[in-house]
Amino acid sequence: MEMYMQLRKRRQRNKAAKIWYGECSLYISQDDLTSNKVEKIDYENTFSMQNPNNVRGDTKSFNNKTMDFLHKLTQKAQVPKGNKIEFYAAGEERIGANNLYAMVLCTQTFGDCEACLKSAIKELSKCCSGKQGARVYMGTSCNLRYELYPFLSK
Repeated sequence: MEMYMQLRKRRQRNKAAKIWYGECSLYISQDDLTSNKVEKIDYENTFSMQNPNNVRGDTKSFNNKTMDFLHKLTQKAQVPKGNKIEFYAAGEERIGANNLYAMVLCTQTFGDCEACLKSAIKELSKCCSGKQGARVYMGTSCNLRYELYPFLSK
């Protein structure tokens, strides 16, 4: 509820507003989100956050394996489960002495989940090379996160 109230304060005269709070995001718009309008990747509101700690050892190998794992999750997020696609995938993978935990997510009103997540993965190489964890948000289109500790509730 607090998130909603903060967003309403900030929105006031604008047609739409977005806010991110920890693990959640909220988007308010006057547009009909149930229409067949296909959204484009939101490059204007892209941002990233990184874990301040660097990985130990071979950072190049860590970066490559992390990117590979995120690409696997990107493919998994688009596999139909029953009669729908969830646009979400999470998992863990062993990288050297560490477990890597990661998730990818697209909004369901967004047209090209794969392209969005690939852009987010590409953004990681610019901001977060060698970091123990990072998040990239492509506006409200999609986002991803990885860490060396479990960050999702089961």
